[in-house]
Amino acid sequence: MYYLNPELAKFIPVAALVVPLLVWLNYRRKQALQEVFGNRTLLSGTSKPLSRARYIVRGLATTAAACLIIAALCRPILNRGEKTIAEGTVDVIAVVDVSRSMAAMDYEGKVPQSAVAKRPIEAPRKLNRPVFRGLEPEDEPAPAPAPQQPQGAEDTGTRLEMVRHILQDYMVKTLDGNHLGLVSYAGESFPQAFLTKDTRALNWIIDRGLTISSAPGEGSAMGKALHLSLAMFDADSPADHERLLILFSDGGNDDKPEVLIDFARQAKVRGIKVIVVAMGNAMPSKIPVSKLAPDDDVAIALKANGKRWLETEGQIEKSGMNASLLQALANQAGGQFIHLQNMSDLNLLEHVGKKATARSVGSVELFPWLIGLALICLVLSITVTHQWRRRTVS
Repeated sequence: MYYLNPELAKFIPVAALVVPLLVWLNYRRKQALQEVFGNRTLLSGTSKPLSRARYIVRGLATTAAACLIIAALCRPILNRGEKTIAEGTVDVIAVVDVSRSMAAMDYEGKVPQSAVAKRPIEAPRKLNRPVFRGLEPEDEPAPAPAPQQPQGAEDTGTRLEMVRHILQDYMVKTLDGNHLGLVSYAGESFPQAFLTKDTRALNWIIDRGLTISSAPGEGSAMGKALHLSLAMFDADSPADHERLLILFSDGGNDDKPEVLIDFARQAKVRGIKVIVVAMGNAMPSKIPVSKLAPDDDVAIALKANGKRWLETEGQIEKSGMNASLLQALANQAGGQFIHLQNMSDLNLLEHVGKKATARSVGSVELFPWLIGLALICLVLSITVTHQWRRRTVS
């Protein structure tokens, strides 16, 4: 078992101490009112006072309900059998925006430290740079380490780090035995990895190649990246495989609308399923300079002047998720739009056919079960101190 929000577990002991104290104070308050405004001996002759045992049961039930609600919010995941994608049946290409806006910290506290980029590959400056198929760590000389500020656990949570987390800790594992390709884009698009089932090479590329500004140019050439992914499907995906394209973007786009419309039309013709994953929040967020590329001239200048956030002409830039553009793209391609808030919001099994799934070890979320138990405890806490009276007809 593991938890999606483990940081909330610290509130369980707090609830276990505070809730019983509140129930006890309520019990003492009722006793004090009876002493002030009446005589306990006389009251006992006309009404049956509630026993202390009932209040003890109420305190236990209320405490259990509070702890169960907090445990549910921790999002526990239990390992168990479920369907997974069968080997050699599905081809997936992930198209990832790596522009500066993807450095906004919209997922702070939801991304593990392992999602922070390791030693990065030098950003490609030309589109004709060779891309290695089945790339192994020893196949290419390791570049010199780039100077980076030390990262702490509290520093994780950018939009791109959440994408890296999804790719490494979910998609690569779920697609084991199938083919996964990777396209990144900023001002231009770049094929980080052609369709391959070499998970070791994919993880190495994601670790070092999928970083802010790791694609050429400035801006967000979404249309070019989507058309590049179509070409990659045409080159390496057999006709009998299911094809799935997943776009991770905050909605920034510098290409003309006609380019996106043409992509949607061609994706339908080829039978490619499209999932548009919206990264970030609609509320604009500031972009920390520390999360930009180490060789970014703008970031270097801002750091030299002691600036913490990305600025343009003295004004702090903010980036919000453009839901309307992404939703429209999903609709035009006949695909699905997902506003991603947690990694569990993306379920690949929902988008592949029954013939492409097999039974194996999986997981199930315990949130609804814990909420159900909490409701039962709340009902018990209410009924145990309720005095049921029978009406008699004279």
